[in-house]
Amino acid sequence: MRYLRTHHPELPLETHFCCLSGLPGTLDEVARGLGCQVHLLPLRSPGFIARFLKLLRDGRYDVVHSHVHHPSGLITLLAKTAGVPCRVVHFRSIDDGRPPGFARRMLVRLWKHLIDRSATHILGVSRCALQASWCPDWTGDNRCQVIYNGIDLGRFPDLMDRVARERLFEQLQLPSDMRVLVHVGRDTPAKNHKRLLSIFSELKKSLPQAVLLLVGDLAQNSSLLGEVRQHGVEGSVRFLGRRDDVPFILAAADLMVFPSLWEGMPGAVLESLAVGTPVVASDILPHREIAEQFPGCIWLVPLEESDKTWAERITQVPQPTPATRLAARSAFLAGPFSLQRAAEQLLNIWCSARADKNLFHVELGSHGKTTAEQRRAA
Repeated sequence: MRYLRTHHPELPLETHFCCLSGLPGTLDEVARGLGCQVHLLPLRSPGFIARFLKLLRDGRYDVVHSHVHHPSGLITLLAKTAGVPCRVVHFRSIDDGRPPGFARRMLVRLWKHLIDRSATHILGVSRCALQASWCPDWTGDNRCQVIYNGIDLGRFPDLMDRVARERLFEQLQLPSDMRVLVHVGRDTPAKNHKRLLSIFSELKKSLPQAVLLLVGDLAQNSSLLGEVRQHGVEGSVRFLGRRDDVPFILAAADLMVFPSLWEGMPGAVLESLAVGTPVVASDILPHREIAEQFPGCIWLVPLEESDKTWAERITQVPQPTPATRLAARSAFLAGPFSLQRAAEQLLNIWCSARADKNLFHVELGSHGKTTAEQRRAA
């Protein structure tokens, strides 16, 4: 949304976010600062359907854009009932992490039926997200389109400037010979943090000068802190918390480690590649899709491989140089992951709703974060 406000100030675009957890989010004030409205409307409350229909009818929205995986079927059905002309379902992962019991399968089947009956557009952050979450032959559905997550390189550091690395080493009081590994990810099972710590513990046996930087809301996770102590790597794992300077941290690191169980199209991996920091990641479909675009920049390891195999792969990855970083940036600029490309594709969809009048837009999600920053937000 910040990009659209900056690059398309002429657009009469009014955006409302509806947070379906019903809880305030850390980015609510950011959204309001951009001129957006934020509605806290818990999906699981008894009066949700009536309240949501009232919101849609009162707001007279032209677009409803839902990011809540298969439950988007309910959202788009209600939007259709309220007369919203453009109803977008956006699949952002190959899985939602919920246990697959019989009742769950039947519920997903119902939701997908509702999507089929009520969505005007079905988007995926990757080909595999559409294949896994919608249907294997999604290319035959003319409502379907892949829109890769866009990365805004305007806020990234100059790759020839090593001040970022020096500043980070000084801030964390790291010796100059340390091998810096980084992981960026929120505290969710999909990110596989316990396995990450186990891999790092094995790596320390052969690479004692390694340090692992964890960026995200992880320091409050007592079980992860316990894992760090259990592996005896307290002095080598740093919890950096939420940061506004993630691109600079990535540019200062030697390697990103990303052993996710599932993803859609991981922005942290894309940001790492955009600054030329190589990635060792789990061999899952979204990571393979990225590897197609950046051969030689991302190394994939099957999740079933041992921690020792992961550690060996990490030690084999060459450290980035200014030349390799610049080459990686050039490859990224030539690829499909720019924020401009993603924004223009979304605008084409939104503006198709009511090209003859002011455009009003509402996005739907559940975790209190804006879409551009992984806020599955409404």
